[in-house]
Amino acid sequence: MSNLFNRERRRFEAFIRQHRPSLLGLARRLCARSSLEPEDLVQETFERAMPEFAHLKDRTDSAAAAWLCTTMTNRFLDYCRRQRTESRGMPHLALVQDLAVSPEETQENWELVSTDAFQKAIERLKPHLRDAYRLHAEGKRYNAIAEHFNVPVGTVGSWLTLARRDLKELLLPQVAVAREQGATSS
Repeated sequence: MSNLFNRERRRFEAFIRQHRPSLLGLARRLCARSSLEPEDLVQETFERAMPEFAHLKDRTDSAAAAWLCTTMTNRFLDYCRRQRTESRGMPHLALVQDLAVSPEETQENWELVSTDAFQKAIERLKPHLRDAYRLHAEGKRYNAIAEHFNVPVGTVGSWLTLARRDLKELLLPQVAVAREQGATSS
């Protein structure tokens, strides 16, 4: 069973190596004027191809490439539609938010946290979260971090979410103290 899995994994990896360059070129053209990263779009396309690989591997190279390009284009269009919908809804969301929450409650005043306090909070993170967070802060993409740790890309996303949550929990008390000190000195 594991030999079959390993053989299929190697075939899928070869499939990725074969089609990745052309997909990346298309992704760069599609993403030229958007905030979506071409690498992310390619990754999502291969993630969608994985469950379909049993059917894709039996197709000709050009048919498989066409399926991948169509899937990538559709994914990109979905992203654009979502961005358009969100940007159209933003003014309305801001109005509702203004009515529902006072400005003091929406701002956490992160500028009140010193660089030293921030670095100390990073040091208190679990080692894998700290290392993933630092790599991401250095500009590494999820794929590169995943390769570094030899874990799936989704795991990296989860780790970064946890790191941000833990940093917020560590730093919120300092923000509250600094806010109180600012209020008493005014």
